[in-house]
Amino acid sequence: MTVTTPETVTAEAIAAHLKEFIVDSLFIDIDPSEIGDDSLLGTEIGVDSLGFAELMAHLEDTYSIAISDGEFLPENFATVQRIVGLVLGKLGGAAPNAA
Repeated sequence: MTVTTPETVTAEAIAAHLKEFIVDSLFIDIDPSEIGDDSLLGTEIGVDSLGFAELMAHLEDTYSIAISDGEFLPENFATVQRIVGLVLGKLGGAAPNAA
């Protein structure tokens, strides 16, 4: 899925897409509905370092954004909510750490 118009991207849509990607592409054995927006992806959900790298690449491709090394930090990728904030910030829809 490639999203080309930031106006059509909502926080809810990004969160739902992230949860599906985590389960389907990172082979996390959990139902997407069980991933809370504030669940810790590494310790609670089981995403490993390679999974986070795959997630970053997927976000860049899907939303046509660039995530710098300085932005690829644990605090920006700790939860679905934080990732949504980063993506929206990149798309011009909100500050990166907005809740």
